[in-house]
Amino acid sequence: MLASNIQNIIAPGTVMNTTINSAPVPLMQSWGYAIQVVFTGVPTGNFQLQASCDPIPQARVEEVPPTNWSTVINSTIAVSAAGNLLWNVADMAYTYVRVVYTDTSGGTSTAVITACNFNGKGV
Repeated sequence: MLASNIQNIIAPGTVMNTTINSAPVPLMQSWGYAIQVVFTGVPTGNFQLQASCDPIPQARVEEVPPTNWSTVINSTIAVSAAGNLLWNVADMAYTYVRVVYTDTSGGTSTAVITACNFNGKGV
């Protein structure tokens, strides 16, 4: 079984006062994944998952990132206090996933992401 763990798809210490996009994570041959986000302070905004069906290029993902993103239905979670979130997703067919945080504080939030980690399982 293929297993992958990618730490810090959003850098620790990232202040949550603007829109934040994690690094895109390729899901080649994965049948499930979990993403956990941990944050401190008092955020005001929403986390959501976005997916892309863009093809995986022959070059490395970092060199040719996906450009077409769609919100994963029922993945949006509003946050207003320190805490953590976990998405556990199985049986997906898209090629990439990322976490998006949208700030609604008007740029005044001092909340901070302390961890954002990906764990995938496949064949």
